[in-house]
Amino acid sequence: MIAIISPAKNMRNIKIDNIKPEVYGKNRLFSKETEEIINVLKALSPWDIGSFMKVNEKIAFQSYAYFQDFNFEDEGVCALLAYDGLAFKNIKTEEFTEDDFDFANDHIRILDAFYGIVNPLDGVLPYRLEMQYPIKINDKNLYKFWNDKLYKKLYEEDNVIINLASEEYAKTIRPFLNEDNIFIDIDFKVHRDGKLKTMGTWAKMARGQMVKYLVQNKINNPEDLKYFTFDGYKFDESLSTERKYIFIKQD
Repeated sequence: MIAIISPAKNMRNIKIDNIKPEVYGKNRLFSKETEEIINVLKALSPWDIGSFMKVNEKIAFQSYAYFQDFNFEDEGVCALLAYDGLAFKNIKTEEFTEDDFDFANDHIRILDAFYGIVNPLDGVLPYRLEMQYPIKINDKNLYKFWNDKLYKKLYEEDNVIINLASEEYAKTIRPFLNEDNIFIDIDFKVHRDGKLKTMGTWAKMARGQMVKYLVQNKINNPEDLKYFTFDGYKFDESLSTERKYIFIKQD
């Protein structure tokens, strides 16, 4: 069983004692594709970057510097620590043991517009790129550029995939699924205005907490995820199916 998650826009440079330095490094699965992407990004000006990313000047220049400084020879920072979004904060890696990091590296995959698929202990360098950004690589948008490569790699490793990624990244896998692939969507919903809705901030926190739960409890059976609870979220059997687990937040 492998759980997929989305990357975060923000990144940090941090190392902790729980991981031995020799455990992680430049184990990048799609170096050729990443090189094609970085060659395109390095040719862009800060103003080009600001335009297609729709970000302010400060972020555009920072991203420009990231692209210009990118060097495949650099080891980078352990991915599970490098991404700094709300979901990753809720994974709470500061509580992980060495065994937890090892289990995470075997059972968690980060889907990524730049690297393709990142293992939690892979070394990554700072960058900013989202799958939905309108750039062309060999005259293809990022979805068409990656095509079915991420899907094939995931299902080479395991036939049970737990989807804790946003739809922006799940869309790199979903179009290629066949009836033999087990792909279980996890959705976190709340009652609002008489309807069940997915609230982005809470859902990101819950996804991170589920990764933490999965890793620390060494879960390798989807059924065991149904026991997960967080901040009022509980599994709702009546609304769930074999391929979609819905958790409802109880007020």
